[in-house]
Amino acid sequence: MVLNRLTNGFRNKLRKGKVYQQKPDLLKKLSDIVAEPTAHGSGEKFVFRKNEDMPNASTQVAFGHFRLGEVCEEHVHPTMFEYFFFIEGEGTYIIEEEEYHLKPNSFLEIPAGVKHSLHADKGVNLKFVYWGVAVEK
Repeated sequence: MVLNRLTNGFRNKLRKGKVYQQKPDLLKKLSDIVAEPTAHGSGEKFVFRKNEDMPNASTQVAFGHFRLGEVCEEHVHPTMFEYFFFIEGEGTYIIEEEEYHLKPNSFLEIPAGVKHSLHADKGVNLKFVYWGVAVEK
């Protein structure tokens, strides 16, 4: 019963525009999303939600796919934390010159303001879900 009341309360907020300006698709399938290039020129992403579609500090929620040998060059997000959950494949994330070996079922946090790069370099493609959260300057 409690869950039902919470669900009904959420539906009412959706209808009244308190959570979103318009009711979003609450369920999305990866197969229904068109792949697009990442901002860094390597790999591809399937974006579930963009910043302007969310009423919170999230910047994006996406599924990423890097083929063997692809690299996301070193870069910094001064005002955003990034979070990754690796589903398939292996690779290397370099954060401030320290290497992190990526495997399935691994979670990685990248704090705002640190240099980082992603390398699909371990013999297989790399698949992951990732999202960003903006922080105040």
